[in-house]
Amino acid sequence: QLVKEATWILRRCTKPNRKEYIKIVQAVVMGFLVMGFVGYFTKLIHIPINNIINDTEGEKRELVFKDEDQEYAYVTKSLGNGRLSAISVKGEKLRVHIRGKMRKKVWINPGNLVLVSEREFETAKEGSDRNVDLLIRYTDEEEAQLRKYGEIPDTRPKTDEAVADEGDDANIEFNADL
Repeated sequence: QLVKEATWILRRCTKPNRKEYIKIVQAVVMGFLVMGFVGYFTKLIHIPINNIINDTEGEKRELVFKDEDQEYAYVTKSLGNGRLSAISVKGEKLRVHIRGKMRKKVWINPGNLVLVSEREFETAKEGSDRNVDLLIRYTDEEEAQLRKYGEIPDTRPKTDEAVADEGDDANIEFNADL
C-alpha cells in the first residue's frame, strides 16, 4: 500500500519549469533582502536607544577612590557561580562575591583591578580567605590613573600561583629508564 502511494505521488509530482523556478528564486532573494533590511534598521534604532536608556554613550565615568572600609585587589582566578579569588594590594587573599547587579553585565578576568568592600555580616574563619563584595572593575586607563595618584603600588603583589609557576620547571626531573 505504502509503495503504491509513494510511486503515485512521484509520478504526479513534476519539477518546476524555468519560469516557476525563477519566481521561486526571486521570492527567496526578496525575502532575504527584506529580512536583512529589517534587521539592519532595527539594530540602527536599537543601539542609540539602548545607549540613551543605559546612559553609556562612550562617556568616561568619574574615577572612584576607595573609602575606609574598601580596598583594591587584583583578580587571580574565577571560581564560578559569581565568585572570584583575588589578592589585595596589601597581599591578603580574598574571596570576592560578584553582586547580582554586576552579574552578566561586567565581565571580570584574572589580572583585573577591582574595588572590593568587606562584608560586615560575615566574619572570616581562622585560616580562610576573607569574603568581600565586588563594587567596581577598573579599566586599564583607570588603573593607570590610580597608579599616578599613588592609590595603588606600581608593582602587583605576587600570588601563590605566580610563585609556583616560576619554580615548577626547575624542580621537574625526567627519568629516561622507563
